[in-house]
Amino acid sequence: MTDTVLIIGGSGFIGSQLCQYFVDDGFKTYSLDTNIQYFFPLTPKNIFNMNYRHSTLLNGVVSLRGSSLDVNDLRRTILDVRPGYVINLGALPLAQKAVHNSEEAFDSILASTKNILEVLRDVDFVKNYVHISSSMVYGDFETIPVKVDAKKSPIEIYGSMKLASEFIVKGYAQRHKIPYSIIRPSAVYGPTDNNRRVLQIFIENAMEGKKIIANNPSKNMMDFTFIEDIASGIKSVALSHKAIGQEFNVTRGEGRSLSKAMDIIKSYFPNAEFHINEDIESIYPKRGSLDITKTHNLTGYTPKYSLEAGIEKYISFIRKGNAS
Repeated sequence: MTDTVLIIGGSGFIGSQLCQYFVDDGFKTYSLDTNIQYFFPLTPKNIFNMNYRHSTLLNGVVSLRGSSLDVNDLRRTILDVRPGYVINLGALPLAQKAVHNSEEAFDSILASTKNILEVLRDVDFVKNYVHISSSMVYGDFETIPVKVDAKKSPIEIYGSMKLASEFIVKGYAQRHKIPYSIIRPSAVYGPTDNNRRVLQIFIENAMEGKKIIANNPSKNMMDFTFIEDIASGIKSVALSHKAIGQEFNVTRGEGRSLSKAMDIIKSYFPNAEFHINEDIESIYPKRGSLDITKTHNLTGYTPKYSLEAGIEKYISFIRKGNAS
């Protein structure tokens, strides 16, 4: 019998790549998505990215338009699909957007999580509910790498809401015996990103000869994670029986500075103009690498892409879009 997976947020940046991996592995794969775009106006690159997702990454996927904020529609979908696995990627994906759109962030992160769990409490066919949180829940990293059981002390809105969503998951799971896993990604980048994350901005501006603003690049450390790695990690966690009831860091497992990312981009675009602002006050926590040992040991997850290899593949994809 073919296993079935429902990916909430399945037509998004991470979700579409994850859908492809499940289809490739023989799963009956459903995507439930509102297809919201967070930045306007849409550029030709944005449109190419969306078309690529739907024509290539979502090929073989049953795409359903709907919202996890509509609990009745969600219940009908889950009862109709009867997924063995439910993966929740359907939340506002950007920390900076949560600052300015806090009501939307609250609804998409917290209310939607509650709705999903309200449905799952009443069914017995889900083998694992995978909840996508964020590395922002740690706040300022107290150790490098930060371990999955480190103190959670978010310092901004997005991380605070993500941590609250984790508590909601654990509370429902304990009371209603819902199998779950929690995943904390970090600094995801790569092909089809439409959400103006830092590497997308840097690479596209470098290609177009635009000035690139870099704030605190020497101090700004991130665990940059290529899109194919995060999708692979989520799938590995979802399917591992050892992952039930566990929390995981799913990243590259290597902290790199924004300065290093700039150097790599400059190797492809020597004339790129970077304007560096040091000592800029930031709302974001001090970060670095995350410890992925537990993820590897329990699920077999092993990331493939260094920052150098990931940027190379990302640039190649954007050039393909420019040539189309």
